Amino acid sequence: MERRNSKEWINSLKIAIINNDLEKIKKYSKRDIPSFDSIEEAKETLSLIENATNILKKEKEKISKNMQALKQAKKFTQNNHISTFNFNA
Repeated sequence: MERRNSKEWINSLKIAIINNDLEKIKKYSKRDIPSFDSIEEAKETLSLIENATNILKKEKEKISKNMQALKQAKKFTQNNHISTFNFNA
C-alpha cells in the first residue's frame, strides 16, 4: 500500500464522502489510517469515518431492500406461473 501523509488521506476521504463514492470509501476503509500530526486531525478523521460508515450502512440497507423486492417478485412470478399454466386447478 502506498504511504500518504495524513492531510492527503483526510482530503481524499472527504472527497469520497462528498461525492458519495462508495468504491473509494471502501478503498479507504481497507487502508491503514496514517499517523496524525494533531489531535484535530484525529478528531476530524473520526468524524469522517463515522460519515463513511453511515453511507455504507445506508447503501447496505438499500441493497437489502432491493434484494427483498427481487425475492418477492420472483416468488410472485413463480406462483403466477404455476397457477397460469395449471389447467387442472
